[in-house]
Amino acid sequence: MKTKTLTIILGMIFLVGILITGINADEYAGTVDNISGIYINDFVAGSTTTANFSFDYHDYYGNKEYPHILQINISSDNTQYPVWKGDFELNGFVRKYTFFKMFYEDIELKCSEESSLTIDHPLGLNILNVPNGTFYCYNTTSETIDNLDKYDEVYLTIKSHPALWPGQYDLSVGINYLEDTKEPIVNILNKEDFENKYYRENDNFNIQVLVEEWGEISNVWGTVYLDEENISFYPYDDSGGTYYFSINTPLDIQEGDYNLTIFAEDTSGNIGNDSTKLRIDRTGPNIELVEPVGGIFSEIIPIKFNVTDDKTGVNNETVQARLREIKEGIGLCPETGGPINGTGCITTSWINLTLNLTSNLFEVDVNTTYHNLTSGSYWLEAKAEDILENKAEWIV
Repeated sequence: MKTKTLTIILGMIFLVGILITGINADEYAGTVDNISGIYINDFVAGSTTTANFSFDYHDYYGNKEYPHILQINISSDNTQYPVWKGDFELNGFVRKYTFFKMFYEDIELKCSEESSLTIDHPLGLNILNVPNGTFYCYNTTSETIDNLDKYDEVYLTIKSHPALWPGQYDLSVGINYLEDTKEPIVNILNKEDFENKYYRENDNFNIQVLVEEWGEISNVWGTVYLDEENISFYPYDDSGGTYYFSINTPLDIQEGDYNLTIFAEDTSGNIGNDSTKLRIDRTGPNIELVEPVGGIFSEIIPIKFNVTDDKTGVNNETVQARLREIKEGIGLCPETGGPINGTGCITTSWINLTLNLTSNLFEVDVNTTYHNLTSGSYWLEAKAEDILENKAEWIV
């Protein structure tokens, strides 16, 4: 039987830094000193051999902080018999030395030549279009070679197909960095200041935001989405990944719940965000008369109101009522008291009402003698404020 021999010549090691979105070496990232560092023997088609090498690059290699993978290229010198998928099988490991090469760790490699190769790694998801004759080798546990460093030793096992055409094949190696496709993690730390709290016009509010990112952050900003326009704002300070904002609501902001979103963008253009609600309350409490509903009183006039506010709550200290005398045929006594058209009249001061915890009504018993009320008809008024000082009035 005729033996088919396969010769693999020494290949130059090229270090190319590329973003793996389509495999094109469009950025030269450094030089390799050990260009004769691939050691491999001739072997017979259908059998298995090994190859090992190490690599070097300049310290200013700009993207060495990203996860790396190995690109193995095998090409045929015979253009009539190019390398097809399935002609070779590759696997191996990386040996990483520590403590002056006294200790080492072997990291297993997964090598794939799938036409559409998906690599899920700590910085996101990359999909590679892999041409014939190319393998990408990376760690099978974390889907990346973590911190692949200069002088690490790579050991490959190469198996050829039994029917491979005899001839000379070139082996070359490249190192590529994976593209960062993972957006920053954005977390609004004080959401409780928004989810259970209301604001009004020209109110100041503060936001604290934690941004976590493997790489570098290029921009952080926030946006409030109003009905007619959007308001953008930027942090005034940052410390240890925490960003601080201070914003005033517009004078003309209308009541409603508005989306408030904080964005963070990294240097790769990935944008993450977190959102909450900016709740605006510009309506005063609801005031409903319970007593009196008519009738004639002498010494005591019982006054009771049901005062509620479903958003920010009623400021109990602001619930008040007063009486203004009506002079028949003349008019209503002025707010400041009489006289009116030369006739004396009575307007009481604002009288505080107290919340009855049993009935949940605001109540007061008006002593007519104490307030110098004389016989006649009176106009009843009430007023109250919510916690945000939104005012409401009631007039009968």
